[in-house]
Amino acid sequence: MARPARPERKAELLAAILDYLMDKTLAELTFRSLAEGLGVSSYVLVYHFGHRDQLVNEIIRTIEARLDGIRATDVRDIDRDAWREFLLESWRWTMAQRNRHLARLEFEATAQDIVAASPRGTAQAHFRMLHGKARDWLMLQGIREEFAGTDARLFTAAFYGLQFDFVVNNQPEEASQAFDLMLLVFFNNLDRRLATDGQHI
Repeated sequence: MARPARPERKAELLAAILDYLMDKTLAELTFRSLAEGLGVSSYVLVYHFGHRDQLVNEIIRTIEARLDGIRATDVRDIDRDAWREFLLESWRWTMAQRNRHLARLEFEATAQDIVAASPRGTAQAHFRMLHGKARDWLMLQGIREEFAGTDARLFTAAFYGLQFDFVVNNQPEEASQAFDLMLLVFFNNLDRRLATDGQHI
């Protein structure tokens, strides 16, 4: 009789795999190289992850789990301070060197997904989710939908772009200064929209 799967063992393996990938790419990842790097048999990896694509999906799902908090949040419950704090908390996550490499893996998976025969689509889904949350939040502040959608897209693109900046350049101070400026511009633009009732900007 087969042994029952141990969810905690799979979680342990995923944590070890992420550590292993700190200086490697998804493109070079194989069950054989991973098994050698972790000191386990390939059978263990096949048992828990099935095949390579499933393993990569689990890796990316684990990295993307940091977005679960905002996904589950009702924007009607977020005031300005809470919205700002969420953004700052997300940025602080990005600024950790370990997480810089996790974001690197996420960007790599996104680039591969664009031309994949069976794309995961999670990167696009998360972009749309964050854009939708920002748009809905802006509308709750009083911004018209036609302006809120564009403002939210600019915000979302800048948010992801600054993460990419840090991943590529590894200049945390400069990236953080740009992030602070992005927040200032976002909230200043919100106030300008409200001051003109969303009519003329």
